[in-house]
Amino acid sequence: MAKSKARVHRSSRPHSRLAALIAGGLLALAAPAQAMTIGTGAFTGSQVVESFEGIVLGPNVGASPFANIIEPGRLGAYTFASGVTLTSPVPNPGTLNNGAFIHDFSLPAGASNNWGANGAVASAANVPFGTSYLGAFDNLSGATVPVSITLDFSSDVLRVGAFLTGAAGLVLRMDAYSATGTLLETATISTVPVGSWGTNFLGIERSEGIRRVVFSGADFGLDGLTSEITPVPEMSTGVLLGIGLAGLSLAGRRKRGTGERTAIR
Repeated sequence: MAKSKARVHRSSRPHSRLAALIAGGLLALAAPAQAMTIGTGAFTGSQVVESFEGIVLGPNVGASPFANIIEPGRLGAYTFASGVTLTSPVPNPGTLNNGAFIHDFSLPAGASNNWGANGAVASAANVPFGTSYLGAFDNLSGATVPVSITLDFSSDVLRVGAFLTGAAGLVLRMDAYSATGTLLETATISTVPVGSWGTNFLGIERSEGIRRVVFSGADFGLDGLTSEITPVPEMSTGVLLGIGLAGLSLAGRRKRGTGERTAIR
């Protein structure tokens, strides 16, 4: 019986190795995420791009004093075609009251947006994607106080960013938040001439999952809001292979131990 007990004791060792392998894999998955500011090359091809096109007047989209500027979120949160939702400022106080606006050059002729030395957004040719963009400016204090646009996602995204510019000399800010409202990261970018807007991308990647982004500046526009969902975490191939081999070893040892104990009896 002493021999049988010794064999049974040795057969339990794979349990400890298996537990160590599983623990190692789980620790790797739970390792703290590193902050990472990204460009367009970080997206893998499954991203969704919101270009703020095709928005029409309705109960939650109001007219402005300008024919080619409309105001989403007049009554409350407004969801764009991509699924991202404008959640602030809502109810939208209006373009001239520091609210968010859509400047759409597919609408009848109206206003141009003059960003000083950076040039004017005067036609669709000045917009990076399509005919329209999302913007805001500080009209109440003469473009000296930052105003913000808050956009929420229906589920966590791994990466998000947008093409940004605005009045000359400004630095624009992007804040990324988790589903619980925790600030994950802040990134900034300087405005550029309108002709370079389509290359001025600011993005953030966080493996914790980004649920909300806030863009801020005294006078700015954003286009091509790009997001990519968070993948389901997977154990590495090495961890899975180790678990499989440990399981096979455990099964083999159990089988041999059973046979040896039967022979002793």
